[in-house]
Order: sequence, then structure tokens, then C-alpha cells
Amino acid sequence: REFDEYFAEAMERGWWQGTARPGPDKPPRVYFEIGGNALRRTRGGQNQLLAHFWPKLKCIVTVDWRLQTTCMFSDYVLPVAHHYEKLAFMFPTPQILTLTFSDKAVEPPPDVKDEVEIAVLLTDKIQERAKARGLMEYQDSRGTTRRLDDLVERYTIGGEFRDAETIAREWIQDSAEAGNFDPGFNLDTLRERGYQRFKNWGIGAMAYSQASDVPEGETHAAFRYHVEKKLPYPTLTRRAQFYIDHEWFREAGEELPCHKDNPAQGGDYPFVMTSGHNRWSIHSMNITNRVLLETHRGRPHLVMNNDDAARLGIEDEEEVEVQNDMGTFIAPVKLSPGVRPGQVVSYNGWEPYMYRTWKGASDVETGMVKWLHFAGGYGHLRYWPMQWQPVPFDRGIRVNVSKID
Repeated sequence: REFDEYFAEAMERGWWQGTARPGPDKPPRVYFEIGGNALRRTRGGQNQLLAHFWPKLKCIVTVDWRLQTTCMFSDYVLPVAHHYEKLAFMFPTPQILTLTFSDKAVEPPPDVKDEVEIAVLLTDKIQERAKARGLMEYQDSRGTTRRLDDLVERYTIGGEFRDAETIAREWIQDSAEAGNFDPGFNLDTLRERGYQRFKNWGIGAMAYSQASDVPEGETHAAFRYHVEKKLPYPTLTRRAQFYIDHEWFREAGEELPCHKDNPAQGGDYPFVMTSGHNRWSIHSMNITNRVLLETHRGRPHLVMNNDDAARLGIEDEEEVEVQNDMGTFIAPVKLSPGVRPGQVVSYNGWEPYMYRTWKGASDVETGMVKWLHFAGGYGHLRYWPMQWQPVPFDRGIRVNVSKID
């Protein structure tokens, strides 16, 4: 069966009910990119988004502290305060066991604001324009009626929460009252210490999946509720289940875990392109930092096996064309015997505008999603928000590498 058949069946059977928003009858018109970089991070990149998504939009707004690739294709760029120009937390989730606090070290430049202030100002303006146009209410994607004439009142909870300091203080207080931290723990305590270990997982799918306490002074181990307390697993059989008796899994021959070779994502080409995190940045955040650029070759590259390069007459630092059915990008080669024959490596994080044609590895990644990830209606196979599932593949992409004439 074709992928579209599986997808259509999953939607028809209600396995993904309510997740397709906005629906086909409500095409998107305004796109806000906040804290991301869609034209770099999305599999298929510019070849997909600029061709199929961007033309539908009337307005594109990017909120960021640097001029990244998506900014270059936006109507408006709202400069946001950098990490040390505002109060911030590093991944405020129990998954890393410790809440880390970052305080404002310096004031941001003029006309640069933090995310909270930007959101409040936008809310003020939306309410103002809605009143001027007599647009007092609308229906959201779920059919719920929302009012616009009191938007600021509701968004700030009666004006109580209009700045990051107040919101952060409330977050910490609520977390302490919920048992995530010791009673009395507050923002002042965190500001003095800089970090605090969580006491429990809180509420959510990620928390439930750990099935374990967070004992003070001990290394965390998942599934202790099931192994030590003998509580049932949240699976169809209530046990640690490897056999998936779902019709799709049986059809695919994957009712039990098994090995399958990667499909020819991108077309029938001789090289397999893999990826990984680079050494010099966190995703693309610091990839254009001039100091860090001096610690390596200073531009994107494609790592290739020496023997493959010799066979094709390619030399170290020579620019090559990387191409498949999805697209093309040009990058210099870095030779390494540590790469397997038939493999090339393009590390994650390079901004597309750092390439000669403003196209990078994401522009040849097909974004293939395995159809089995859409299966539902079977015990524990069901969608939970924020679980990164289904996930487009960005490994094992088939490409051709050739010299440039």
C-alpha cells in the first residue's frame, strides 16, 4: 500500500482526531516562527516550505535574537533579548532532573525585548485593532468561541502577569506547592543557588512513562514502579510488551522487533548521507559565531571516505554537488578514513545561507515518516501531544555526490 492510504485510514478511523489544525477548510494566513528556524530544521527545507507553504501566507513573522535563514524570508523580524539579556530557564522540565536558572546579566539593546513583553504588546495591538474593526469574537479550530475585546485582560489574568519576573516567580511558587520542589522554595532561592533538583515528575505523558520516583541523592532509574512495586505496565497486555498484534504491524512483518534495511529515501543513489550534532554549536545557535568559526574550517562541509573520493577524483576541500530526487546542495568535502565507504556525513546545524546556493542538507532530506507511526486503536498505541511522534527521518538519505564541472 502507498503511504497516503495508511494516512487516510488513520484519519478516517479517528486515531488522530483533532490533531489536524488548521483544517483543510481553513488555510493558514499568518505564520509566527518563535524559537525555531523552519527553513533550516524542516526536512525538505526550502524545497517544501517555500514552494508549498509560503505562497499561502499573507504575513510571516520571525522572533529571534539572530538573523537566521527563516528571518531572511520573513516579512517582519522581531528582535528578542539574548540569553543573558533576560531571565531564563534551561529546559524547565523534570526530564533533565534539575531546573537551571539563568539571570539577566546585561540590559538588551534599545528596541530589543524579551518574549513576554513582545507577546503582551502583540496582544494589546490585536485587541485594539479588533475593537476598531468591530470584531469582538471568533471561533477557534475546535469550534470554541473566543472573545477579542477582553484579550489583554484574559491573557495577563487581570493584568497580574505582564513581565517575565512576575511569571517566573509564579511558576516556581506553583511548582513548590505542587510538590516539585520543597515547600517555601521560590525564585529568590533559585536565583541565589542557580539550580534545583526536581522532587517528582509532575503531570504529563513523559512523567507517566518514567514510572519511577525521583529519590533525593540517587541516580534516577525508569520503570521502578513496574519492576520493584509490580505495578502493571500501561500496555495492552499490562506487561513489558514486544509483540504488537496490530493489523498494520502484522502486514509489515513487524509484530516483533526486527531489522530492515533503510528504504531508498531520496531515490536510487549510491551514497547514504547520515548526520549528527556538530562540535561547535547547539543546533545552529552559535554556528555563525566568529570565534567558533575560527576553531574549524569555518564553513559547512561534507565528510567523505578517502577511497570514495579518490575513485571519483575528489580532493580535500573541493566543492561537490550533493543531489537526489528532493534537491541539491553544494559543499566542500572533508576527507576522513573514519567514514565508511558509501557513506557521507553532513553535520546538523549549518545555516542554509552559509552554503553557496543557500541550500543545505535539509533540502535533500525527504522527511519520510514511517507509516506504522500513525497506527492507533490498540492499547498503548495512541497519540500524546509533545512526544515527537511521528518523526520525519533525517538519517540514511540516499544521495549522489559528483564533481562540479
